[in-house]
Amino acid sequence: MNFVTLEEVISFAVEREETAYRLYKRAAELSTSIASRKMFEEMAAEEAGHKEVFSRVDEAKAEQHRATRIPDMKISQYLKDVPFRKDMTYQEILTFAMKTEEAAYKLYEAAAEATEDPKLKNVLKVFADVERGHKARLEQLYEEHVLTEM
Repeated sequence: MNFVTLEEVISFAVEREETAYRLYKRAAELSTSIASRKMFEEMAAEEAGHKEVFSRVDEAKAEQHRATRIPDMKISQYLKDVPFRKDMTYQEILTFAMKTEEAAYKLYEAAAEATEDPKLKNVLKVFADVERGHKARLEQLYEEHVLTEM
């Protein structure tokens, strides 16, 4: 993805968050377990919030952004992709979500590397950090609720 303007970056990010929101809402509707439905509802609410944040990005604040060191447990790297199904287990939901967030932050990082515009680069790095934070939170949940039960 090669972004040319800040508006394109914001439009893409907002669209991506809207897509994720719709996916998680649909997953909640299709879930057969109450715990899975609740998890998908929470994820949908987060994506709706991110959409709002991304749509109000402040270029000046993005310029001042300093990369944060978000620990990467790399759990998702060792997990197979999970296709979406209406009867997903909690573990499958977390895996699916981790893989989704990982793809998002890698996309923003690649786009940041591809642009020459320093303002766009900073905004893309902010977005990548946000997505990396989502993945880290999911990996923490996975560690707490899946790996400890194995």
